Amino acid sequence: MFITLGRLPDHPSAIARAAQLAGLAPSDAARLLAGTFPRILVRAAAEPDALVTALTAEGFLAWSSDPAQVPTDARRILVRGLSWTADGFLAQDSQGAVHTCPFAAVRLLQRGARTHTSTEVEKTTKRELNLGRAVLSGGMMLTKKVTETKERTTHAKEPFLLVQRSDGAPDLMIYEHRMSYQCLGAEMAPATLANLLLLAARFQKLCPQAPLDDRVGRPGFVAGLPLIAGDPVDLGLHLVSEARRRGC
Repeated sequence: MFITLGRLPDHPSAIARAAQLAGLAPSDAARLLAGTFPRILVRAAAEPDALVTALTAEGFLAWSSDPAQVPTDARRILVRGLSWTADGFLAQDSQGAVHTCPFAAVRLLQRGARTHTSTEVEKTTKRELNLGRAVLSGGMMLTKKVTETKERTTHAKEPFLLVQRSDGAPDLMIYEHRMSYQCLGAEMAPATLANLLLLAARFQKLCPQAPLDDRVGRPGFVAGLPLIAGDPVDLGLHLVSEARRRGC
């Protein structure tokens, strides 16, 4: 179980007190709690309930989570297309299945980006002059084959909009380059990123009860999270979702 803080109490010794309660050095606590909240204070707590109770009693907004509870895309619907109804929308997934969602069931919208990393290996073979071989072979063998291996790693960011539901049905993940934007009608723009932003604005208008949160996309938020099993973007989305449930 890991312990997350949604906010600190309003007094100057808050970080030092959090460190004391968690058994951390003040410098470690300051590093873990730097940046945009929520932040993970303890990656693996021996007695999570007792620590959460102690932190809460001193004005911290704290909760414990199981890493196994962090949702991934395997538990979400990857949306390929949308169509609107009188009181909601229909989301089509990559298999062609259609999922119904009322506007009233949308509780949170999250914007961010996932980084895709790919590595290409290129091998080239060429002949090079080899004087030692030429001497030993009496001039019959002047060259030898040399194989060179080069790796090229590329990183590409794909923005997304996560539509989170309050009715127990799976959340809906919309990736910029995997979505058909025909649902925007005459508003559809030539660029996919512009269309994703237009779609987010459309959801905000149709689901006024659902705030739009972009913390996962802010510089340093995901990068500042401690290493826990799973994708750090999914961890960030989970932390923000739980923070929103608690009003922060």
